[in-house]
Amino acid sequence: MKLSTIRGFAVLAGGAIISLFAGRVAAVDLVRGGKAAASIVIPSHPLPVESYAAAELQYHVEASTGAKLPIISESDALPAGGHVYLGKCNAAVAAKIDTSALSGNGYLVRKIGADLYIAGKDSRGDPLDLDTHEGTLFGVYDILESEAHVRWLWPGKLGEVIPRQTDLSFTPPEASVTPRLWFKQWRGGSSPGERIWLKRQRFGRSVQPAYGHSFGKYWPKFGAAHPEYFAMLPDGTRRLDPTSEPGPEWVHMCVSEPGLWKQVIADWKARGAPEFLNVCEDDGWAGCACERCLSWDEPDPDNPVPFDQRLQAAKKAFDGGRDWQLQLGSLSDRYAKFWKIVADEAAKTRPDVKVVSYVYDNYRKPPVKAVLSQNVLCGVVPQESIFGYSLDDSQVFRHDWAGWEKTGCALFLRPNYTLQAQNFPTSYARTLGEDLKFAAAHGLRGTDFDSLTSKYSTQGPTLYMLATILNHPDAPVDGVLDDFYSAFGPARDSVKAYFDLWESIYPQYSEAEKMARIKAKRKYGAGQYGPFYLLADVIYTPEVMGQARSLLQQARSQAAPDSGALARVEWLLKGFTHAELMLATATAYERAIDSGDKTPFRTAYHALKEFRGANADYDTSHFAGLVGSERVWERADK
Repeated sequence: MKLSTIRGFAVLAGGAIISLFAGRVAAVDLVRGGKAAASIVIPSHPLPVESYAAAELQYHVEASTGAKLPIISESDALPAGGHVYLGKCNAAVAAKIDTSALSGNGYLVRKIGADLYIAGKDSRGDPLDLDTHEGTLFGVYDILESEAHVRWLWPGKLGEVIPRQTDLSFTPPEASVTPRLWFKQWRGGSSPGERIWLKRQRFGRSVQPAYGHSFGKYWPKFGAAHPEYFAMLPDGTRRLDPTSEPGPEWVHMCVSEPGLWKQVIADWKARGAPEFLNVCEDDGWAGCACERCLSWDEPDPDNPVPFDQRLQAAKKAFDGGRDWQLQLGSLSDRYAKFWKIVADEAAKTRPDVKVVSYVYDNYRKPPVKAVLSQNVLCGVVPQESIFGYSLDDSQVFRHDWAGWEKTGCALFLRPNYTLQAQNFPTSYARTLGEDLKFAAAHGLRGTDFDSLTSKYSTQGPTLYMLATILNHPDAPVDGVLDDFYSAFGPARDSVKAYFDLWESIYPQYSEAEKMARIKAKRKYGAGQYGPFYLLADVIYTPEVMGQARSLLQQARSQAAPDSGALARVEWLLKGFTHAELMLATATAYERAIDSGDKTPFRTAYHALKEFRGANADYDTSHFAGLVGSERVWERADK
């Protein structure tokens, strides 16, 4: 079943209808017989969002029908025919269409006579910015999806699917729509095309939550006067941890210290007691070895260290310069207790306060006893994976998410899935889609993904799944994939088989097996050299790569009669060719390390760089996220 056949207004804008007024409206004709039958009307002094919404509606209608709807200021004489009023027009105000009670990015749809009104909770600012409220624009995008069956597979015109038609009418239900999620963010995506695509996929923030590693400035400010605020190391001192990354941004806190609680509250009040109070720990493994913090912990069945021997084990690890915090087991109960204390105190000043923290690293697992409330907003940072998102990651994620939901806290998702796997072809779309649906059904309040690194031609179905399910959490994942593959026309089945191949070989190593495989290749630079590169040759075997190229060549032949489908297949071929060149370089690099002969490596690496240089128009950001992993190649090429 295609997604376009099951989309309903109840899941538009990643939102839920809070009121349906009178069912579906009578048809509003926009184009008849290839000619404009309506005009787009905007306020006399429009917000940038309102003007942009008009331009986007005009663009997509023209791309679909060939007819260009005029954009008219309501202060000018209006042409005959129907009108689509966008934003806070005087006509909308006169019709008592009031958006003041809507949350940011919410919108209303009304039909009055022959006219359609789409009016949202909008604000000033760049329409492509994350924090600009743009309900009117989101309403336009929702209606383009549901009424004109438009889809945006990836950035740029090649990723636009705009069905051609001679006649076009809109018959949306009259409704008030509010965003289901408080915020949707996908880090990266800084190129102009990506910013447009992200907005078309309705990424934005109705609210601006405060989170991120929050105690980095505490050591310079309080280290001398209040050392008790900071974690006690296993040697009994409170100082910057010599076994950790250097700098105060890596310091951790003594969360059982009442003075710290009071300081956090005082700092928050000094900022005006905003709705969100950030208490996210600084990055890295957290921990305090003081007696009181240790007493706040609960036994961790996964920790091999006996519960009453944790401090001794931590001291031994600390003396050896290792991650001593890992000897303590899960610290989730101590951190949850800290968050609750701060939230309860802050709620006395502001009852709707939301104390925000990550659940992360050694406090990621659900607590054993802690009970929280909706005054605590937890950002789940799932188990890291070098491959993006495996079935094992999925099982751990669902366990963790359900456990935190059970505490009663509010939840948002802060993963690094799309940052991984470099630019090799992979597919974990089904697994990711089902888990996003799971989270949406179990208290998801927002998302912040790290990062979008332009891997559209190699991981397109997965990236499209992520964007689509956040808008349509009730949609079946197979419907989302069918929408994607249908854009390849007569090559649909071959393209599906191509991505099914990547799904079938997607690495499902256990954590122990991953570490063993990486350790076996340590001499090639594991740690600074991307683990996916290290394991690429055993994942992307010659047999698999040959089968993949054959499927794409078959797709190219099938798509030949359809210029749009053929261009999309060629896009996939470029991504695959780039992956072949990366794989050849990685293999040649390892052989150079073994043999000492760099000549074959240099040949392979120069071929890769020449491909990138020759395809700058393809998408220079398509190669983003690779430089750090490839520095070993740069050094070897000297």
